[in-house]
Amino acid sequence: MLKVEGLSKRFGGVAALDGVELSVAAGRVHALLGENGAGKSTLLKCLSGVHRPDAGRCTFDGQDFAPANPTESERAGLRFVHQELNLVPSFTAYENAFVGRRYPRRSGLVDWRAMRSRFAGVRDRHGLAIDIDVPVSRLSVAQCQIVEILRALMDEARVLVLDEPTASLSEKEAAALHRIIRDLAAHGCAVIFVSHRLDEVFAIADDYTVLRNGRTAGAGRIADIDRPGIVALMAGGELRQQKAEQAVAPGKPLLALSDFSPSPARPPLDLTIRSGEIVGLYGVVGSGRSSLLRSVWGANPLARGNMSVDGRRLPPHGISRRIESGVAYVPEDRRTSGLVMHHSILDNVLLPRLGRDRLAKRLPVVSWRAASSGARTTLADSNVKYGRLDDRISTLSGGNQQKAMIGRWLGPDVRLLLLDEPTRGVDVRSKAEIHGMCRKLAANGAAVLFVTSDIEELLMLAQRVLVMAHGRVTLDVANRDLTRRGIVQAAFETQAAAAGETT
Repeated sequence: MLKVEGLSKRFGGVAALDGVELSVAAGRVHALLGENGAGKSTLLKCLSGVHRPDAGRCTFDGQDFAPANPTESERAGLRFVHQELNLVPSFTAYENAFVGRRYPRRSGLVDWRAMRSRFAGVRDRHGLAIDIDVPVSRLSVAQCQIVEILRALMDEARVLVLDEPTASLSEKEAAALHRIIRDLAAHGCAVIFVSHRLDEVFAIADDYTVLRNGRTAGAGRIADIDRPGIVALMAGGELRQQKAEQAVAPGKPLLALSDFSPSPARPPLDLTIRSGEIVGLYGVVGSGRSSLLRSVWGANPLARGNMSVDGRRLPPHGISRRIESGVAYVPEDRRTSGLVMHHSILDNVLLPRLGRDRLAKRLPVVSWRAASSGARTTLADSNVKYGRLDDRISTLSGGNQQKAMIGRWLGPDVRLLLLDEPTRGVDVRSKAEIHGMCRKLAANGAAVLFVTSDIEELLMLAQRVLVMAHGRVTLDVANRDLTRRGIVQAAFETQAAAAGETT
């Protein structure tokens, strides 16, 4: 269906693609794999018409294929769901679905009822639950991802390209998407599936292509290779991954929540996290896990209850008091909430530490020499690959952006690190490096509380796991006593079961 031969693309002196080969068959799911910066996104942008390749050839259904823009690519039958969300925040889900499409009209006016009906039909046909009548700014990142997927399914696709579509989805939502993908493939659609979750790659893909440093490192049938083989192709050798272990014995209580609730609509909870602990927080979308993290950070004005860090009582909200107490927070969506994408790498790294790099203690003027030196040290400690400090942060790969966003907080003053989906959309090497940052922090006596939708990550990093459902903690267990089945059951407990009643 789609064939790429010798595709090359340079940006200045950097070769993003260097002779890439790719062959995708109709009716099959083809996994496109590689570390962040391997060339996957550039290849997809060439196929979508965003970039024009410098050399090479593409054919689509036996005909030369060189789209000049995304419209030409869509007319040919390619549909794309990109990793970064591209929705208009003030539009509803069904309004977003018609951006770039011809609106249905009635008597010369836009037929809003027909628009909604058509999108609702796509949603219901695929069994994905989403409120399509509220602005998408009120939806979670996972729900916005579902909107993007449904938008791509509005028209018949001959080739469907999914770039990290399950990075924010729960296991139940991901399973629903897998069902849709298999159904599309069974009807002759070719699916290109980009994912860093190797478990789902082996569960759903028929074929694979691995990119490394802009070149094709390997390709074949997924049945003919195992996980270590894929990782070796991606990383250029074996990559050692640590299992979760207690670096130091848990110390005194560091974070203590008592009768604490993110909002009046949520039940209060009690929670204690000790120094040296790495605690994973799991739950389906709407379980209350991210709102709990934001409330601990002090960004939720509706939060109520008692909270203390290192024995110091803190008000229910107020970010500056958290920072003074050594609390740091990394949000789920780095593009809109974590980083200032049109600013430099230096600006973004400095955000949490501007007060430390002043010319004088009481003078609000930055010492750029000290700031630049500190930023270089931070980036080196976090293994961030970059060109110059004054390059925009958007020029970095997703994995390097994520490491910079986390690494800028790390230092001797940090006592509690809050992470929401810390490895969303990053490759296996970057994931291992981020996990290493967390372990090092815990070994120095701090605590880490992270939210993840990836059960594999829970098993790999968390020493203790909390599962939430309907705003309640339905499971609190050490990693050694953890089972995948127990996690999933706890995540889908009913409100009655969560309250301790028999069902």
